[in-house]
Amino acid sequence: MARHASAAVTKSSIRSMVIAMAALTLFVVAMIASYSGAFARPTLHHLTVAVAAPEQVVEGLRGQDALAVNAVDSGAAARQQVTRREADTAFVVSPSGEMTIYVAGGGGKSVATAAESVGREVAAHSGLTATVEDVAPTSPADPSGTVEFYAIIFLSIGATLGATAIGYLMGRVHRPVTLLLRTVTLAAYSAVLAGVVTVYVDGVLGALTGHTWLVFGALWLYSMAVGGAVTGVAAAFGTAASALLTLFLVVVGNAAAAGPVGRPLLSPFYATFTKIVPQGSGVSLLRSISYFDGHGAAAPLLTLAAWGAAGCLLAVLATAFRLNYRGRYERFTCRDRAVLQPRHLSPAD
Repeated sequence: MARHASAAVTKSSIRSMVIAMAALTLFVVAMIASYSGAFARPTLHHLTVAVAAPEQVVEGLRGQDALAVNAVDSGAAARQQVTRREADTAFVVSPSGEMTIYVAGGGGKSVATAAESVGREVAAHSGLTATVEDVAPTSPADPSGTVEFYAIIFLSIGATLGATAIGYLMGRVHRPVTLLLRTVTLAAYSAVLAGVVTVYVDGVLGALTGHTWLVFGALWLYSMAVGGAVTGVAAAFGTAASALLTLFLVVVGNAAAAGPVGRPLLSPFYATFTKIVPQGSGVSLLRSISYFDGHGAAAPLLTLAAWGAAGCLLAVLATAFRLNYRGRYERFTCRDRAVLQPRHLSPAD
C-alpha cells in the first residue's frame, strides 16, 4: 500500500515539475520575443518635428509618412517645442541657408540620433548646411540616457514582489483597519525602495542629479502605482489575476517603456502601450524631471495616479463586499438559529 502511495506522490511531483518548467520556458520565450520585437530592429515610425523653414521645405517634410510636422513662425518657437516636449526635434532654416537641427538627448539618445539623421538628409536634399544642437543633453555619467529606464524596470520587480509578499504575510483584507495597515506598509516599503534607488542613481552613479527630491517623489509614486495595482487586483480577483497582471507588466510593459530606443522608434504595437503601462509613464516622468524642467510631466503623473487609484478602489470595494457579505451571513445565521432552536416546554405544559 505504501509503495503505491509513494509512486503516486512521485508521479504528481514529476507532473508539477514538468508544468513549472514548461511555464518558465514559455515565460523566457515571451520575454525574448517581447524585447527583440521592441528593441532589436528599431525603425522610425512617428517623429514629431517642429519646423521653421520656407514652405517648400515644410511641404517636403509633410510628404514623409513617418513625420508629423508642426509648422511654426520662428526658430525660437521651434526650439521651445523641443524643450517643452511638444516635439521630438526641430528644423530651423535661416535666410543665409543654414539649417539648425535641435535634438533632445534626454528624451532618448536613439531618438535624437534618428532626428539628426533625418535632418541632415533634408538639409543635403535642400542644399543647406546643417548644424546640430542638443537642447536637453544627458549627464556625463549617463551618456546613453538609459539609467532612468533601468531604474524603473528594476523598481518594478521590487514593487510587484513586495506587494505580493505583503499580501501573503498579512493575509486577505477583511476589515478596514487591515486595509489601512496594508496601505501604510506598502507606502513605507515604496518609500524605502524609492529612497535606495534615488541614492544610487543620484549619489552613487551621478546620473540623475540636481533634482533629488523630485526623482525620489517620482520613484515613490511609481512604486505605489505598481504595488497598489497588484494589491488591488489580488484583493478583488485573487492571486491568479494579480499574477497575470504582473506577467503582462513584465512582458509587455517593460518593452513598451521605450527606454533604449524611444517611442518614435517602437513598433506600433508597443508604442500603443507606452502611454498606458506604468513603465512608460515612469520613464517619461523621470526624463521630464531630469532633462526638461518638468515639461511633459502632467500626462505620466496622471497615468501613474490612475493606476494607483484603480488599485486602491478595487481593494476598498473588495473589503466592503466582504464586510457586507459577512454581515449578511451572520445575520441570516443568527436568524436561522433562532428559528431552528428547539422548543423548550414550560413546567405548566
